[in-house]
Amino acid sequence: MCPGYNLALKVMALSLANLLHGFVWKLPDGVTAEELNMEETYRLTMPRKFPLEAVVEPRLPARLYMATWVPDARTCVG
Repeated sequence: MCPGYNLALKVMALSLANLLHGFVWKLPDGVTAEELNMEETYRLTMPRKFPLEAVVEPRLPARLYMATWVPDARTCVG
């Protein structure tokens, strides 16, 4: 087994959690949950037959994402 396997699982879970927590997820206008097609195609990884489309919006105000690093002052300026 690969020595980095456990680390990769933890990093993937953390990345997914950050995406889910950092954004508000919605379906596109005019699409309801009942209309989603969850069919899969039979392949090695079982991808969806029709791609899922989602609208994402940041949870936090844009000014919080615009912070820049100032190396001399060792502070984060936003």
